[in-house]
Amino acid sequence: MMTGTIFIRSLTFVTLVLVALGAYGTAHAERVYKLKDGGLTTYQDRAPDSNQDDGHEILNNQGVVMEEIKSLEERRVARRLEQELELSKIRDRALLATFTTEADLIRTRDDRVGMIDGLIGRLDDRIRILSDRLDVIDKRVMMQETSRGEDQAQESLYEEQQSIQRNIENAWSLIDAKAIERTKVVEKFDKDLDRYRELKTYQPR
Repeated sequence: MMTGTIFIRSLTFVTLVLVALGAYGTAHAERVYKLKDGGLTTYQDRAPDSNQDDGHEILNNQGVVMEEIKSLEERRVARRLEQELELSKIRDRALLATFTTEADLIRTRDDRVGMIDGLIGRLDDRIRILSDRLDVIDKRVMMQETSRGEDQAQESLYEEQQSIQRNIENAWSLIDAKAIERTKVVEKFDKDLDRYRELKTYQPR
């Protein structure tokens, strides 16, 4: 009895293979699957495993290619590209629905950037106030250490000194984070603005 898979090293025997598969029975040989694995061409009367990675062709029993199946990796890439295209279309629709005019988009960008700049400004003021307070505490610590000895100032002064230093460091960290956020916001809105202009240019009037 004939096995379901036949390995062929030369296409000279393709016709014989198809005839043999046809003789195996109409119910089993209506389709022939042509695979390539490591340079070896394989013909079989059953679909390859879903994890088969090299792709294959589906032939009828006359040897005519009816369908070509891409490799597993090619199918993954195609699905990813299709998903990215769909997401791009969704973003485009949202962009046009959100902003009626280019001025609306620019105004929104400026409002967002203005909010961040305002927060950075308030943090900068806080750092200045904390720094002034720290100068006062540092002087009091120095005066007490001069009269009492090193590390002999009031414990409450040391605690306040450390607390102010931590608050200043935290404020600077937040300023750095907000500066990065500002850059990203500007970059995003600049891209949105370019895309908005492009969409408006080709939008049917």
